[in-house]
Amino acid sequence: MTITGDALQSMDFRLDPWPVWRELRYEQPVFFNELTNSWLVTRYDDVAAVFADNEHFSNQLYAKSLGVVFGPTMLQFDGAEHVALRKIVSPEFVGNRLAGYFDVIEAESAALIATFGEGPIELVKAFTNRMPVNVIVTMLGMPGDEHDRFHDWYSTMMAGLVFGKPERTQAGIEAHQALAQHVGPSIEERAGCPMGDLISKIVHAEADGRRLTRTEIEAFISLMFVAGGETTDKAITNTWANLLREPDQLALVKGDPDRFDAAFSEMMRHSPPVLGQTRTTTSDYELHGTTIPPGSVVSISIASANNDETVFDDPRRFNLERRDLHLGKEFRRGGGRDEGRHGHLGFGLGKHFCLGYEMARAETVIGSQLLLEHFGTPVEVGDSQPFLITDATRSPVSLTVGRR
Repeated sequence: MTITGDALQSMDFRLDPWPVWRELRYEQPVFFNELTNSWLVTRYDDVAAVFADNEHFSNQLYAKSLGVVFGPTMLQFDGAEHVALRKIVSPEFVGNRLAGYFDVIEAESAALIATFGEGPIELVKAFTNRMPVNVIVTMLGMPGDEHDRFHDWYSTMMAGLVFGKPERTQAGIEAHQALAQHVGPSIEERAGCPMGDLISKIVHAEADGRRLTRTEIEAFISLMFVAGGETTDKAITNTWANLLREPDQLALVKGDPDRFDAAFSEMMRHSPPVLGQTRTTTSDYELHGTTIPPGSVVSISIASANNDETVFDDPRRFNLERRDLHLGKEFRRGGGRDEGRHGHLGFGLGKHFCLGYEMARAETVIGSQLLLEHFGTPVEVGDSQPFLITDATRSPVSLTVGRR
């Protein structure tokens, strides 16, 4: 069977993309989508190779999406400029510095759970869509009573990133401008009088004698909400949806809540919130006998690669006891230190490896452990909601959870 671009636009694909991706991996591993005028790469090894290849592939396309709404961010740069920007801010999001914010994650999670009551809860609306944004607001040192305001800006900016919707893009630009204006006095205050919050640390962060400009600080703060909100929201939802639908795996985390760490890794492999990334070719690129010309848009299918049966056994089974997946902390180079195990590609690889990977894991694990304490023996209530592809992500749009 020959796959066409129409198949990738269908409702059947949005609901169940796995048969199409499997067919592409076997029959059309370098697929040209005539509807979007772009190329699609679906095999694990090919996706890993594209992520690692900074000679033939560029991130410049993000200037036309994120860059339009926020202004220049590190995501759209390659080479020395990307390295310089990342080097300034990255220390705040790993290791002991990030661990200093774990209490914030716990407190914001507990505050939301305290509003649940005794009955079933629609988890997306009541928790997963709110917690990551609330955490960032508190980390920045902004007042807790402003959670709703920041959430509105975040939602509008997210909607503004969709191509071909100029009115939504303009609304996203205006939301970024409003957010930047709102945090402006705090940026100025922290510049002269540093405090312990994240705004202070970003303002005073320095690498090789360079600090972020005011415009770069504002863009980075907006990027934190979009990159750290949307993906973590869906990471928590996908983790719980899979566990609730696999009782034997739910029993494992009930018996040992520390195994939410493994559940996060398996979720990022089995059901990655972000389906893929895009790159632009800078020169001819040869793959499986096909030449992709320079200036081409290449879609990197993370979800397909993570479910490549030549790498992962029975990939559509959600299994916390896998012996072919590295289940611990991710590594920028890919894979894991365990013999014979591969890493998931949910955070990318190489120089553009996701800056917030440790934070996403911490929020999902800590938040999930507190949710489990609340529910005790959780069950999904009502009709099972399907995972649905919406733009660049895939997750249930709602998930109602109750107690047994």
